[in-house]
Amino acid sequence: MPTHEEVIVTFGDLCRILGKPPVYVLQLQKALDLYIPAACEGYRRPYVCFLEKMIAIRTFGIRLSDIADLFARERRLLELLRFDALSDSPTWYLDGCGRQIAREQGDCLLLSGYCLGFSIDTPSYQPNLDFGRRDNHLFDGHEMGEDVYRSLRLYREQAQKLCGRISQEIPILRNALYWGERYFEPVGSQVNG
Repeated sequence: MPTHEEVIVTFGDLCRILGKPPVYVLQLQKALDLYIPAACEGYRRPYVCFLEKMIAIRTFGIRLSDIADLFARERRLLELLRFDALSDSPTWYLDGCGRQIAREQGDCLLLSGYCLGFSIDTPSYQPNLDFGRRDNHLFDGHEMGEDVYRSLRLYREQAQKLCGRISQEIPILRNALYWGERYFEPVGSQVNG
């Protein structure tokens, strides 16, 4: 019997779980530059959890371009830290989503849920660790001016900004839910009469 994380769903099931039409889900996948599995591969639980999180964030009125920018920064940060060399999975950058992580294991990235193993506020890691083979680039990141500490700072600032915008929207969303529940019956609860 497959574990909870190994359960694989089809694209149709994914759309039903997310409560969104296929066009919306495809637009989200393309905007975030996500790997789109072939029909025979299906979608694993971390992928589904990630898309659920993205839809929740969109519900707070956060622009898709802002989410895509932060996600691209997360992904690049993981590459700078060489987490991409830990897995051959085409969705390695999503595989941490939906896991319960103990706080003492370090901070997790906001969108992907990837646990870094250290605090983002006071990073302590060894940037020279190499976890495995990866594709060679013409220049190393540090030769092109990339710096993990700078990337972490920029990521933290951008993530805090997004969280601040969400926290401003929470009271508005609560009021909308209250209003909606008070004046509208949930779909499927209407009685034929």
